[in-house]
Amino acid sequence: MSGIEAVFFDCDGTLVDSEVICSRAYVAMFQEFGITLDLEEVFKRFKGVKLYEIIDIINDEHGVDLAKGDLEPVYRAEVARLFDSELEVIAGANTLLDAMTVPICVVSNGPVSKMQHSLGKLEMLHHFPEKLFSGYDIQRWKPDPALMFHAANAMNVNVENCILVDDSSAGAQSGIDAGMEVFYFCADPHNKPIDHPKVTTFTDLAQLPALWKARGWDITR
Repeated sequence: MSGIEAVFFDCDGTLVDSEVICSRAYVAMFQEFGITLDLEEVFKRFKGVKLYEIIDIINDEHGVDLAKGDLEPVYRAEVARLFDSELEVIAGANTLLDAMTVPICVVSNGPVSKMQHSLGKLEMLHHFPEKLFSGYDIQRWKPDPALMFHAANAMNVNVENCILVDDSSAGAQSGIDAGMEVFYFCADPHNKPIDHPKVTTFTDLAQLPALWKARGWDITR
């Protein structure tokens, strides 16, 4: 018995290389409504932050009151367009998922439809039959740990016996607050450092099997 009951994976930036695509879609969305933002600044500031929170922040900073209902369709359409033309798998993701011997799921701040689109396009959906969990399901998003409890309940596992693999500080915080072991994916040098006993930082998905084995968790083949 490894002691680990399941592994939860974030989607954007962890399994699919979508973070820059999402940032470009934010820039395009605001540009359509007359607000010009710098792509690199958007990428650094808003990685892992939910769409509605970003809209609130930009509204506040620019003294405007753009409606979420007007902006969201523009964003979703641009993301879908960019996903279809530019989305790629994060290096090592398929190999890792193929090797897993415990149950796995996806926990994302994005809607299930977005996960289905990205994972489906990259032929990764078969790893997660009925195991895509979104903050939209419960109207609570990372860094709130509620999504972790929701997924654990649906998977019928104890959340404190699960691992979270996530590339955002918001995601890592949700795992910490849920009592999980967090593996914080920092391939991106912009990532905010996290020093916490529950957090292990790594830079390549291929490192995970050895890191887990070193902890006594035999959860890959």
